[in-house]
Amino acid sequence: MFIRITWLYVILLSIHVENTPFFGGFLLSLILPNPNPRMSWDNYHRLDTIYNWMESVARNRPDIVELHKIGTSVEGREIRLLKVGERFQGRDGSTKPAIFIEGGIHAREWISPATVTYMMRELVEKPKYKHLLEKFNFYFLPVINPDGYEFSHTTNRMWRKNRAYNPSMLGFCRGVDLNRNFGYRWGDGASFLDPRPGSPLPCLDTYHGPNAFSEPESKAVRDFVLSRRNEIQAYFGFHSFGNKILYPWGYTSEKVPDWRDLKSLADTGAAAIARTAANRRNFDLMAPEFSRYSVKQKSKSEEEVNVPNIPPVGLRRVHFVTSLGSMISATSQGYVIGQAPETLYRVAGGSDDWARGGANIKWVLLFELPGGIYGFLLPPKYITMVGESLTAGLEAMANHISSRSI
Repeated sequence: MFIRITWLYVILLSIHVENTPFFGGFLLSLILPNPNPRMSWDNYHRLDTIYNWMESVARNRPDIVELHKIGTSVEGREIRLLKVGERFQGRDGSTKPAIFIEGGIHAREWISPATVTYMMRELVEKPKYKHLLEKFNFYFLPVINPDGYEFSHTTNRMWRKNRAYNPSMLGFCRGVDLNRNFGYRWGDGASFLDPRPGSPLPCLDTYHGPNAFSEPESKAVRDFVLSRRNEIQAYFGFHSFGNKILYPWGYTSEKVPDWRDLKSLADTGAAAIARTAANRRNFDLMAPEFSRYSVKQKSKSEEEVNVPNIPPVGLRRVHFVTSLGSMISATSQGYVIGQAPETLYRVAGGSDDWARGGANIKWVLLFELPGGIYGFLLPPKYITMVGESLTAGLEAMANHISSRSI
């Protein structure tokens, strides 16, 4: 989401984060080989690593996984989606209900694709989630914006938009904010005074594009979702940062008629997230080593950062460091639930509003994942913590939806 970040804030964060736009690490990353091409969740990965892993998952588990190419980006990269679910033989042409999960719509929000792929892995590999795969098909789209995501790894860590060429700017000010480009209430109330809901100015981060669905990435999502309109019962979008769960509408403070149902769903997810995060913190208290942690904002390099020196006083020291990390990353913070205009700011042309208003999907939520003082630069040591808690939230919400569909 659009956050106004001062240069001072970014520079202070960059002191302990390698490969930001302010250091030469990006230049080296273009010529050095990737030392860790295998997928993991202790690091953020490049698009090829994510895609290669998706191919491997589909190849190894053809009984429950299908790999789909749903479109092509501005620069010609594939937009890939993984379908996860047990085989379903419906009667009288009935279809198995599905949940659509999107991530990576904004390039710099690396925790989003990391979390979505974490959930994918859990559902594929863990037998305890078999009951979910029997009830639902899950459509995982981890990187809606592959061009922007790659650009944020190679050139500008804080890039947000896609990489569309804007003819009116003669090659300058590239990109469209994909989460302002969907066709429900596109450009509604756009203003030069407040660009956050969506801006007609190509040089701004929230430029909504020349028209609704002008971008191949937003079109790909639209076409896929509409082609399965009778299946998809829920649409969940993952962004960062801010610890929020938002339900429609985003373009107005007016509530949808069944907003209490959506709030109940969000409450269910938030409670499961909180329980899992608390259990994780209790487990971490017993971990043997908390003196250092790794901030690895790119998959190609690593910089060690010292946690502040704390007197070695047994468990008290461990508890202090663990609590400090959770506090400054906001991974231990609860989620605020509500509409975007009341908890964040008004957003027009968002994918979540379109999913509800354009595709007529009932269960629509948008998640702002943790960031804390790190903002978009959440260190990869928190991926597992966020992924575990959100997977628990997904399970709880899927069960909630299933219980209300009987």
